[in-house]
Amino acid sequence: MTNPFHAVDVPGKGRYYQPCGPTCPLPQGEQLISVTNAQDVIAKPALVPAAVKVTADTAWLQLPRMVALSRQPPEGNNGCDRKRVAERCGRCRFCLTSQIKAEHKNQWEAKAELGTRVHTHAHARTIGQPIEVDLDVEPFIAQHQVFLDRWRVDLDRHVEASELTVFDAKAGYAGTGDIWIHLPLDAAGRFTAWDKRRLWLLDIKTSLTKPATATYPDQVLQLAGLRYAKTAVPPDDSAVPVPTFTGAALLNLRQTEHALIPLPADRAAHRAFLAAVELRRYFHQLDTKPWKPLHIEPAHEKN
Repeated sequence: MTNPFHAVDVPGKGRYYQPCGPTCPLPQGEQLISVTNAQDVIAKPALVPAAVKVTADTAWLQLPRMVALSRQPPEGNNGCDRKRVAERCGRCRFCLTSQIKAEHKNQWEAKAELGTRVHTHAHARTIGQPIEVDLDVEPFIAQHQVFLDRWRVDLDRHVEASELTVFDAKAGYAGTGDIWIHLPLDAAGRFTAWDKRRLWLLDIKTSLTKPATATYPDQVLQLAGLRYAKTAVPPDDSAVPVPTFTGAALLNLRQTEHALIPLPADRAAHRAFLAAVELRRYFHQLDTKPWKPLHIEPAHEKN
């Protein structure tokens, strides 16, 4: 997860892209839904068990406090203000329960923040920009460097772009491509020759717990959305056509390993992605305020 220059978080709707100035080629006066935002319409069954596990583990860690508060009424007895988190007492059953319930979100936000830092450092290394050392990030960046070395990547000759905004005004979406890079691979992901490189789109994924081989179906749609966007926005805010990529792949970075995994982000995947964009935007445009129950007076019984 990154913090793209042209992206903003719209309350209640998530991330959208919008022009950053009068010369920005993104459509003026229009917000484009982000690629990852559109993907949120897709169910992720693994998230519920993961959240349950974190909640259960946290409850066990908090068992002494739970026992100590077990005789307290569920509603608490100290006037704790439930509406404002910052003013909660932290000592009643309600506060402890809220803390346990929120822990999975806290952990996910921490992991997302680490992923953002990894992206930032990988981008800096790719473009040769100095950046302060981050000890938590260094193991991932070391694997990023191993990837570059193994594939004999010359940053000046083989990398076309890094962290570049792309968009499709007609389809109404935008996103950020992690790396455009020339690799010695054909469209099927087979090695060609070191001097026969073709342009690939890579998306960096990080995790502290998942193996480097981990993939998820929605990642195919993400890559397809980025691959088949129409226009790219370089740092000078000009507009250039998105090139034709030979393929698209994940670059999974872990602390002690990495994996380059080609995915079938083809035109069929792009059509499925566009359906997700349409569905997500439809939900965001719905106004539920007028949805009220009907009240019909019962007819008077005749005598």
